[in-house]
Amino acid sequence: MAEKYDLVVIGGGNGGYIPAIRASQLGMSVAIIEKREGGHLGGTCLNLGCIPTKALLHTALLMHEANTGEDFGVNVSGVELDYPQAAKRREQVVTQLRRGVQGLMKKNKITVYNGVGSFVEPKKIKVTNDDGEEELEAENVLISTGSAVNTLPGLEFDGEKVISSDDIVTNNESYAKSIIILGSGAVGVEFASMYNDFGTEVTIVEILDRIVPLEDPDISKQLQKEFEGRGINVMTGTKADLESLEKTDSGVKIKIAGADAGEKEDTEGEGGSYGGEDPPTGDANGGDTLEAEVLLVAVGRKTVTEDLNLDVTSVELGDRNIIQVDEYGQTAEDGVYAAGDVTGGYWLAHEAGHEGIIAVEHMAGENPLPRDPSLVPRVTFCRPEVASFGLTKAQAEEEGYEVKESNFPFRAIGKALIEGEPNGFFKIVADADTDLILGMHAIGPKVTDLIAEGVFAKLVEGTPREIGMSIHAHPSLAEVVAESAMAVDGRAIHF
Repeated sequence: MAEKYDLVVIGGGNGGYIPAIRASQLGMSVAIIEKREGGHLGGTCLNLGCIPTKALLHTALLMHEANTGEDFGVNVSGVELDYPQAAKRREQVVTQLRRGVQGLMKKNKITVYNGVGSFVEPKKIKVTNDDGEEELEAENVLISTGSAVNTLPGLEFDGEKVISSDDIVTNNESYAKSIIILGSGAVGVEFASMYNDFGTEVTIVEILDRIVPLEDPDISKQLQKEFEGRGINVMTGTKADLESLEKTDSGVKIKIAGADAGEKEDTEGEGGSYGGEDPPTGDANGGDTLEAEVLLVAVGRKTVTEDLNLDVTSVELGDRNIIQVDEYGQTAEDGVYAAGDVTGGYWLAHEAGHEGIIAVEHMAGENPLPRDPSLVPRVTFCRPEVASFGLTKAQAEEEGYEVKESNFPFRAIGKALIEGEPNGFFKIVADADTDLILGMHAIGPKVTDLIAEGVFAKLVEGTPREIGMSIHAHPSLAEVVAESAMAVDGRAIHF
């Protein structure tokens, strides 16, 4: 006889386990189905993405700080990267967080099934694993199966010379001394920054005319300047010829050439995930040849829906197999919701968790606020960091707004100078008629933390003037937000 639950969640990433906890808080009986080996919850973010990547990026930051310590009066000699130890610490962090999520499941009385979840009928789910099959019945179902690394024809991953981000965060032994990175979205620039601090020779290939192409153009310009100043070879407006890929004893070779306007337009029109990670490819006969130990393919991700057996439901799939949902995450099948990467959007872990909470609150009759993409912070943890939400000035003007904008530099902030990170800026875009915030865009130290103040201000319909009225501690990096807010109306103090 099938076990019955108020909610069955298929997928244990941020879009699954977080709303499962919220559903339990609302009094629902909840089960999660997770197919990952070992039943590890946390999805890509915890196991292969956000957490292990940022652990390695922190190691890279410490390398940078050690190598520049003499500027601060700290003389360090013989700095070396112990990569196996960095990998060990990365795994220690992941393991500790896995245990924490498991503890949350027990605390909230959520039953976890390890196996592949698929629909038998709209309210009946089958769990398949090595021990066989069992069926669960549910009043509601939340699909949160996430996404997986994507590649291109001819660039199949081998884990050694043609690699994905998954391969990097599961490698415990060594790191490449030279690397070509296809794609300059969040994944591409984070690993470019990390490898550069490790001492690796890095080349980025991007078919569009700027890196992080979905960010504000001034951010793209500033990041490229910073990267090139660090010795990273940034090749924008450049396509790679996949058919030319050659694996050699020492690594890989691939031909590249300039992309024409039509190729750029076609790529730009493909949309892609957050960061503009679209295929930088095309015929490159007569072009140059790049060589490196490894080729990192960072051209976006693909939804994971193939095991769900959605044909027995009314759930609809759109382009790129994205599950179609309304503003509360409800699909065309009554009682079946979806959250996270499978529904499109920015493909970010924090967005997935938020969407999942909206979905379970809606199914519980809690009347939550609907999804609002303009409130999703987009964060990239390269050095310098990049963060944004909402509209750029150009996008706002395209939508018919009369816009006012500020651009306040970090070099005018004492704490940024103290920390040796004076480059970058903080922008605020506001509606000139209502003074409401339309977006914020930043590049510089700790902007992935600082952006939260702006998101909250927009949520509560705050204005730049109100942000400027609130007292920001001195000296702190947060002062850049206040100064940028005051600069919207020409009232900045320190610039």
